[in-house]
Amino acid sequence: MLAGLGAETHVFISTLVAILLLQLLKQGAEADIYVTEWHGKKAVSKVRSPKAYRHEALDSAVRRQRTVHEAHLMSAAKAAGVSTPFVHFVDPDNAEILMEFVQGKQAKDALDVKMCMQIGRYAALLHGANIIHGDLTTSNFIVNNRLVLLDFGLSYYSERMEDMAVDVRLIKEVFTSAHVGLRGAFPAFVRGYGSVAGKKKTSQILANVKEIEQRGRYARVE
Repeated sequence: MLAGLGAETHVFISTLVAILLLQLLKQGAEADIYVTEWHGKKAVSKVRSPKAYRHEALDSAVRRQRTVHEAHLMSAAKAAGVSTPFVHFVDPDNAEILMEFVQGKQAKDALDVKMCMQIGRYAALLHGANIIHGDLTTSNFIVNNRLVLLDFGLSYYSERMEDMAVDVRLIKEVFTSAHVGLRGAFPAFVRGYGSVAGKKKTSQILANVKEIEQRGRYARVE
């Protein structure tokens, strides 16, 4: 243990950075998130840890592919007009993405109707680029002077309307459960979505959301 470092801090060796001192911020099922520095500025390192239940060679290939895929999707989302953390570098061999540390509050702690509209616009911009976020919740947005979308670990490309509807369905559930006290949250999201996607596509997405909800209700009855 290095002097002055807490129990949750360790040294990570990267092929692109000689030594990074990392402090654990969040431990996930697929990846761990650390706070570190990049050229004197606060940064975030996302590292996909090895999984003992997978064959070593397969595990390395999976973590490498998912790391590169996530970094690519973050850049594609930014190109589509969605604010995402700036990626400093990607180290496929160590399954690491080093990115900008975004200072601010989670949207879940600062949500208002205007923000719901912006989340709707972001969702439509992603879907316009055939990007499905996969975890569209208010916990994955940071707000300061801009709204920033995080965590593309479950994201993928799809042109299917139903996949886009799953994104919308998830944020609707979040609005109506975690933010039940905020009146008009989902209608504001829909207005924001429609301002980018247009009335026709928005109506189609909402029809798919309703169908997914009905299937869920039928499944619970059975």
